Amino acid sequence: MTVRLCRTRIDSFRADGSLMDLAAPMAEEVSFSIMAARLSRIARFNGTPHGGYSVAQHCAMGAQAILNEGGDELLAALFLLHDGHESFVGDKTRPVQSLERTAIRMAGGEEAAAAYDRVHRAIRDGWDWAIYTAAGLPAPAAWSKRMRTTVAAMDERMLYAEAVALFGSNGAAWVKAKLPALKSPTPKLTGAIRPWGAMKAEEAFIAMFDRLLGYERRMEASAVHAAHVSLTEFREGKGK
Repeated sequence: MTVRLCRTRIDSFRADGSLMDLAAPMAEEVSFSIMAARLSRIARFNGTPHGGYSVAQHCAMGAQAILNEGGDELLAALFLLHDGHESFVGDKTRPVQSLERTAIRMAGGEEAAAAYDRVHRAIRDGWDWAIYTAAGLPAPAAWSKRMRTTVAAMDERMLYAEAVALFGSNGAAWVKAKLPALKSPTPKLTGAIRPWGAMKAEEAFIAMFDRLLGYERRMEASAVHAAHVSLTEFREGKGK
């Protein structure tokens, strides 16, 4: 199954240099090993902190915090993959989204700003569906209230903890201003928030995936992805 985000094909590179259609999310495009590598090189906070604090580290530490606080492995797995779409479309920070939304509103009014939000959400949701399907998990649209609340709350609490650890009091004030309803802000982390670097973050993401969902699931997704890439390449050129 493929969910088309627009009628036009949007070419984007895969890790091997081949081209995929970014406008066509599908489970076959998902390799969790490749995802771990890409998320480990995508920096949170637009790369501002020294040392490279990555999306992969954010996901792995937050998943561990859910386990530390008594959450089950399903909830931890849902959190581990909640930013997986960024391995396809990148991490657009809250300030950048706010800037774009404000500029669009000034140029085109409230309707244009609302359209921006819908498009941004549709792109994220499309790739989330593909990723969670590949993992054998329910997509966010099918989550229970407990699932949604746990993942969203941990995401905000991790943001608070990261801002405090990486930016001090200014970071804490910024998050509290953006998220005034934030409760129980400090997650029960394993270790302090310090940038791990790409290699450690990639390894931690993979180790957490294997712990929660299984090595076999990761290898199966990698094999399906490799077969899909080969078949696509054959159909689009080499087999003609």
